[in-house]
Amino acid sequence: MDQTLSPAEQAACQQLKSQGYTVLEALLDPEEAERLDARGRVLMAGKSGYAKLEGALNPLPELAPLCIHPAVLRIAGHFLGEPFYLLNNVCLMWCQPGAPGGRLHADWPLGDVPEPYPSWPMLLQTMWMLTDFTAENGATRLVPATHLGGRHPALAQDAGEVPALGRRGSVLIWNGGVWHRNGANTSVDQHRMGANAAYIPRFVHRPELWPRLCRDLYRQFPAALQQLLERAVEPDSGAV
Repeated sequence: MDQTLSPAEQAACQQLKSQGYTVLEALLDPEEAERLDARGRVLMAGKSGYAKLEGALNPLPELAPLCIHPAVLRIAGHFLGEPFYLLNNVCLMWCQPGAPGGRLHADWPLGDVPEPYPSWPMLLQTMWMLTDFTAENGATRLVPATHLGGRHPALAQDAGEVPALGRRGSVLIWNGGVWHRNGANTSVDQHRMGANAAYIPRFVHRPELWPRLCRDLYRQFPAALQQLLERAVEPDSGAV
């Protein structure tokens, strides 16, 4: 295994290979996670149930450090090779009390390519836990090792689902081929907030499904993040 990975990162890669997902604890300061959660709820005020804010880097550029956390980038590089890219300009996902559970699925680009799908990730997903993720407040639910089967779930089956639990400041990383969904929030007064950033290898091309990053904001980001976002930034209006 890649010697640049720490022992904890090596263990995470092994779990990603065998089970399709892993949780790294305490990568983000809990107070910063709490602050980002509060900012996100202000930006999504008025939305109910299971709410999303696509293109969240534009109104909340403080999410940028999550995209280039060294541990996440090392794991992404291990699976995707160099260079790899950010697919989506970050999406905030807010699961409020009473929100129903979602439908089991595997992620794009699976569905656009023939089965059987590869066991290696064509899309590597991350979900930063800006609140605690619990079984009651709608933590992401996954069916371990389903990335090895090479297909989408046929029905809304739930046998074998497990919730991805973690404390505020942790990050869930999963192979987009693993069957997963948002859990139902069965609590009365607990919400859960996640920040989703997705990574793709160089040979997978980003479709026009997600908002692009503002060019002026892009210019303010560090070079490492600019490289990751170069396929997801709006065109340069001054180019000739």
